[in-house]
Amino acid sequence: MSSLITFYLEMLFVSLFFWLIHLLLRKHTGPAFRRFYLLGWLLFSVLFPLTSIQTRRAPDMNLGTLVSESIGTAEPNNEDLINDILIGKEFEESNIQPILNNNSSNVIEWTSIFFIIYIAISFFFMMRILLGLFQIFSIRRNAISSLEQGIRIYEVPDKSFKGASFFNWIFIGSSIYEGRRIIFKHELAHSELIHSFDILISQIYSALFWLNPFAWILRRIIGINTELEVDAKLLQTEERASYANTLLSLSQRTKPALMNHFSAHHLKSRIVALTSPTKHKNWTLLFSIVSTIILFFTVSCEKISSSEMLLNERMIDVRKITTRFTSHQIDTQQKTGKVVSIASYHPDGTLDEFVEQTTYPYDRKYEIKREFWQVPNKNLLPHIMDGLSLGKAENNFLYGHDWPAAYARNLKNKPQSGDFWRDIVEVDNDDLPNQILRKMELVNPDKFIELGSPERTEYFEYQDRKLMKIFSKTEYAIDENGNKTRITLRLGAEKSLTDDQKEIQSRMKKKSEIKRLSASYEYDQDLLTRVVLGDYERRFYYENSLLTKSEYFKDGEVLNTRIHYYDDGLKDRTEILNRYSEREYTIHYEYEFWEE
Repeated sequence: MSSLITFYLEMLFVSLFFWLIHLLLRKHTGPAFRRFYLLGWLLFSVLFPLTSIQTRRAPDMNLGTLVSESIGTAEPNNEDLINDILIGKEFEESNIQPILNNNSSNVIEWTSIFFIIYIAISFFFMMRILLGLFQIFSIRRNAISSLEQGIRIYEVPDKSFKGASFFNWIFIGSSIYEGRRIIFKHELAHSELIHSFDILISQIYSALFWLNPFAWILRRIIGINTELEVDAKLLQTEERASYANTLLSLSQRTKPALMNHFSAHHLKSRIVALTSPTKHKNWTLLFSIVSTIILFFTVSCEKISSSEMLLNERMIDVRKITTRFTSHQIDTQQKTGKVVSIASYHPDGTLDEFVEQTTYPYDRKYEIKREFWQVPNKNLLPHIMDGLSLGKAENNFLYGHDWPAAYARNLKNKPQSGDFWRDIVEVDNDDLPNQILRKMELVNPDKFIELGSPERTEYFEYQDRKLMKIFSKTEYAIDENGNKTRITLRLGAEKSLTDDQKEIQSRMKKKSEIKRLSASYEYDQDLLTRVVLGDYERRFYYENSLLTKSEYFKDGEVLNTRIHYYDDGLKDRTEILNRYSEREYTIHYEYEFWEE
């Protein structure tokens, strides 16, 4: 929904720009020039909002300690999974509770209703266009075909019908005698200039983007301009006053839909244009080109908001970030003031170390130095400093939407340890892996044998280098009771299995879990908006590409919400609210800078 609103706002801006330029140039340009300008208006008002010149890489918004930790475990524990989900509480401040009290499901419902209404109205207008096409075919079917000056025309047996055309079909009323020559030349000119394309495309444009008022203005202007262009062409061979009188006497009020027609609509504008012809001035072409280029770079370039630019500038000089916890619950006030985490940076801006000192529920000492797969995104790292898990989205924040590549490199380069076994990692593509196989191999197979070593395969799906889905499959051994098992046995001096060991081995069977979906991702352009993990999901909301709100859901109901606030270009605090929109905790951000 937000992308649709953004699209419409940019379309309105572009349309307003072209309309103002049109008002400025219309008295200094001919209809032929204005035709291409108007079609350019129509085209660019759609393309500009869709086009983005990447002046920089857009922030990769993804979250998920659950991935970095549980992605390597053979069997994630349900209790740990639920704890990680509950840890990821996201909240809002009390002064915006009226907004939060509107359950997100209601917002989604109203959004869906609006979208359905929008599509229904567009469908109605498109059906009108199809009806107009049907009417044209009906007129042609009932008309009498004949040749006039070597050109096929269709004579319409309707006394009120004067003349019209649709692409290379020319229609003239069978009762028309006086002025027939002018009507024929007029409609032939429409056909040669392919004006039906202009009419049809403007009709479709207004049907699809009916909410844009400039769509209807543009449609009207295009209709007038096609007539003015034909008038200008016929005046090259026709006497001006005679042609103007013919327009007055032969124009018709009714018109076939989608057809160029000998119409009385806008007749005053046409007569004025006939009596006061405009002269095309060379400067108008240059002005139009320059102004369009300026508009292109104004609208189409990826816009970086002032707050986002300030964020980038301020983060360059950050030496240290400390987050502290404040409780708003009466029975937990002793937690207030505790340090949650500390991130320290080198002078070149790279991360020195990241230490978590406590985590949810903030009443226990955590004190662990966090290791990363590769250098994390400095601007987005603060989003994981609240001491709450961000689940299957955190890796996107830290490493980008194609984070499985960093994950695979980390697994392959990770030092191996263990007295009995070591990890073996097989990656099909180091650049963007489609699957990663993890299994175990004995360190000393001459002394030990391991029965039932599990193998875990992870599968990844992408679109435009954005991770879309994760699947997993595990192969493990089960004993005679159906339990998963792994047995490491020390071999005897003969380096062979005893009878008992062979019996154990014979009783064990291999079984594979089916390939199952672990998580799915949704995006709005380059911003992560939704991550689904079974019955759980996380949703993310942005303003000017900055994450401002996060929500956690279980079975479609909001568990908690986090609201992120910024000050002077840096993240100032995170307010954490429960499912009742009550403020429970606040995470404050403290910054130290190198220049200090």
